[in-house]
Amino acid sequence: MSIGVLEYHLNHLVQRGLLTVDKAENFSRYFPGGQIEKGKQRILSALRQEIPRGMILFLLRKPGATHGELLANFTISGGTLSYHIGKLSSMGVIRVEKVGRESRLTVIDPDKVADLLIVYRRTFLDKLVDDFVAVYVANRAPGEQVRDAEEDAA
Repeated sequence: MSIGVLEYHLNHLVQRGLLTVDKAENFSRYFPGGQIEKGKQRILSALRQEIPRGMILFLLRKPGATHGELLANFTISGGTLSYHIGKLSSMGVIRVEKVGRESRLTVIDPDKVADLLIVYRRTFLDKLVDDFVAVYVANRAPGEQVRDAEEDAA
């Protein structure tokens, strides 16, 4: 199927309300209509990209990290990291707070992000996600339920 035909059919489903679309930069991400709130769509869009996902996972483990601390854990340039920080901040996924001369970075809603990582963990195919989910689930309060993607869609 050609890209044009695929876009036509996806747009048809969006117009009918069966799908919603989250367009950011060069990406269009499609979600079941009315099932996933806009805020979660933005977070999932960020988590679907390798560098932003790695940054978010790092910040979930080390809230308040600085640009330098984040940079020390990645093999990207400072400019590339700054670009992704700006993108995640404008998407409302992370908060940048100035503390003196440093900027401290935190995930705005860590519980929501963690829940999305748990629910959609099978779709990421990423050892970092698996490791995070294992630690997060082990540290949850007794009796707290962890949903699966199939249960979330129902």
